Amino acid sequence: MNTKFATVLMAAFLASGAAATYAAEPAVAQKVDDVTLLTKIKAELLASKHVDGLDVNVDVKDGRVTLSGTASNEAERTRAESIAKDTKGVMGVENKILLKDH
Repeated sequence: MNTKFATVLMAAFLASGAAATYAAEPAVAQKVDDVTLLTKIKAELLASKHVDGLDVNVDVKDGRVTLSGTASNEAERTRAESIAKDTKGVMGVENKILLKDH
């Protein structure tokens, strides 16, 4: 195998590996960001005096938050949504929290 061909082949191999690594990095970064958002939102819900954070579930995918679970009243449901929306980095919030039957 001539040296020039081997060099080109090695460069192409390394470039394809670097491209694959680079392409995977945003997905990993997004996953970390989603976990960070989830953690921040859940911590705020648990710290809130106006929301029972244990009754609210938080899911995050690509910066979009889905809230589910239950709330005692509409004010609690709305406050949970506000906490999620006010978290830096959140792209949108879908509020699926149901009101508890009393």
